[in-house]
Amino acid sequence: MNSGVIFDCERMKYPNTGLYHFCKELGSALLRQQPNHTKFSFYLPEQEKGVFGADQHYIFQSSHHKFWLKHNPTHHIWHSTFQGTQYLPFKTKGLKIVSTIHDLNFLHENKSSLKEEKYLLKVQKLINKSDHIVAISNFVRSQVLEYLRIDEKKISVIYNGTNKPKTLDYVKPEAVTEKPFFFSIGTILEKKNFHVLPAMLLHNDYELIIAGITQNEGYKNKIIAEAQRLGVADRVKLIGAISDSEKYWLFNHCAAFCFPSIAEGFGLPVVEAMQFGTPVILSKATSLPEIGGPHAFYFDSLDADSVSETADRFLQTVFEKEFKTKLINWAAQFDWDIAAKAYWNLYNKF
Repeated sequence: MNSGVIFDCERMKYPNTGLYHFCKELGSALLRQQPNHTKFSFYLPEQEKGVFGADQHYIFQSSHHKFWLKHNPTHHIWHSTFQGTQYLPFKTKGLKIVSTIHDLNFLHENKSSLKEEKYLLKVQKLINKSDHIVAISNFVRSQVLEYLRIDEKKISVIYNGTNKPKTLDYVKPEAVTEKPFFFSIGTILEKKNFHVLPAMLLHNDYELIIAGITQNEGYKNKIIAEAQRLGVADRVKLIGAISDSEKYWLFNHCAAFCFPSIAEGFGLPVVEAMQFGTPVILSKATSLPEIGGPHAFYFDSLDADSVSETADRFLQTVFEKEFKTKLINWAAQFDWDIAAKAYWNLYNKF
């Protein structure tokens, strides 16, 4: 490497989002793995100044950069971390662009063909401007190769890491009783498919705890209506946004983490659960079989009868004593320092 890297954290203007944590965790790991005498700068909103340390170099994002973002000649790589970005430098000689693509979830959300084409065109424009694309799973890579124009040699896979607890002082959420429970977390949206989960309670006395910000009130009502239809509404609790300490308590104490999502580029909560040795029950959609691996349980289908049968089968399973260790070992491959080393290896090729 003969110069330096600018790491795009423009999406950190939206706290408590997956992209905020991606930038924060990967950016921190890149600093830990930074080669000597290599310049490294962060492009981010001014309110996030100092988030990576007071001694780091920051370039502040401005809305006018959508129209003119001058290339800094002291850096020769711009790492774009958001596939829908509107912020790319006007390319000059010697500048290389590395772009991370997280998902093509819009292909799985029943959008009109016109909207799909519009979104694909936007991603294609990014690919055309990029010297290399990183997909966060093999599933995402296969989708990019299928739906977009790109040379196979220009796209590789680097898995995300796992968000790890900063403290062991976990906090039990007030809404949780002493009853055993299944747990799920995510933004309350159709693609998360939470409404299929109340069927897990049909033949047991467990509770279902679903945490996450409600982005679609109509879909939240659909979850409640399905619970009422099945006669389990008194045991289904949507508890809203929670702290990390509460989240980790729930991962540690649930019977299983359940994730029936139909559109995931990676599925970070799955790995967060497995790092505790917590069993996971997943849909077979998109990237989840790849990330969940051979030690996860899977819903055969997502109709009420099948979901109920999966819960019955899970609760009847006698786990070998090594099972928890296998889950923890599987999750260990998803590590931000491993990801950072892979990105530095990629940067060094230019």
